[in-house]
Amino acid sequence: MAQQKLDSLDAQKEFFISQGVTILQEPSNVVFFPASRENQDLVDEKALTSRDRLFRYLLSTERAIPRLIGFFKDPFEDTTPAPGQFTDLPFIVKSITLVLDIHEDVHGFNATVNGGIICALMDEAMGTLLTQNNVLNEQAKAKGYIPAVSPAMTLAATATMNVKYSRPIPTPQILLVTASLIQVEGRSMSMRVTVTNKDGKEYASCNGSFVSFSRAKM
Repeated sequence: MAQQKLDSLDAQKEFFISQGVTILQEPSNVVFFPASRENQDLVDEKALTSRDRLFRYLLSTERAIPRLIGFFKDPFEDTTPAPGQFTDLPFIVKSITLVLDIHEDVHGFNATVNGGIICALMDEAMGTLLTQNNVLNEQAKAKGYIPAVSPAMTLAATATMNVKYSRPIPTPQILLVTASLIQVEGRSMSMRVTVTNKDGKEYASCNGSFVSFSRAKM
């Protein structure tokens, strides 16, 4: 299945800014494509079999979720590493936000977003927090912010999601899905996720966790 040709990162950023997501203009925020929306020309097709095909293919159409980017506060904004700057290794950033525009092909009832899609968005945000920290952890080591022997991110999968739906989500509109780290305890990583509109109205929330595991157990 071919991925729909998506707008560039800069074009999507400008689109969301034009729709009122002005936080993307803050110079301290780093804007990125989540793994499910990376440039398809740069990703080996065989590797895609183990990646998020739901958001890469089925939901990337103009009538579903055509635009999806993320942002986080730049952890390397200060050019001089400070001792103890990163206290929750292997995490470098503790929160990321996905920004998306959502349309009618994800309706479940009464022209509102299907509850399963809302749950999938929150799961996607938690997974993105982990995958982005995998990238940032390697960057932090290369920049000398943390020792080369510091803990690295490992494979992890969704373990629990306790979802609360506060109100229906009509379409079309812009949504922000924010995943924040709560704590790391052994192999378990607990997170809090919220789904809001661009003005901060909350539609759903979730307390969830991922559990790390070794590749041998796959």
